[in-house]
Amino acid sequence: MHEMALTRNVVDVVVEAAEAAGAVEVRAVHLTIGYMRDIVEDIFERCFTYMARGTVAEKAELVITRVPFTVRCNKCDHVYYIDVNKEETWVCPSCGERDYKLNSGMEFYINDIEIVGPAAPEVEACGQEKADTCG
Repeated sequence: MHEMALTRNVVDVVVEAAEAAGAVEVRAVHLTIGYMRDIVEDIFERCFTYMARGTVAEKAELVITRVPFTVRCNKCDHVYYIDVNKEETWVCPSCGERDYKLNSGMEFYINDIEIVGPAAPEVEACGQEKADTCG
């Protein structure tokens, strides 16, 4: 189950970045994951929930954007979707060649981490911080 190792890395990066920013909570983590990564989202989300326990990311929502498997034709440079299970998609729809290289589908990165910063200091009626004296 490679989801666990990937999730551990994500939690570590998110917690480190959030703490460095002075966050008190992580609201959401936005990920981009290519379909070739063969991630089972449900397992990944459960692993994240488990591994983030007791951290600033404990209540974070995972927002996952999946990227389809596309290739770029080596002959005409056309980019097209390919389904590894359907041989008819392995041919470039523009020139008919079967010579291509991977264009997308292997992505795995953190796009954004939504955090809640520390609470603002309490302010008295005179507009100064509570620790200061008015007047």
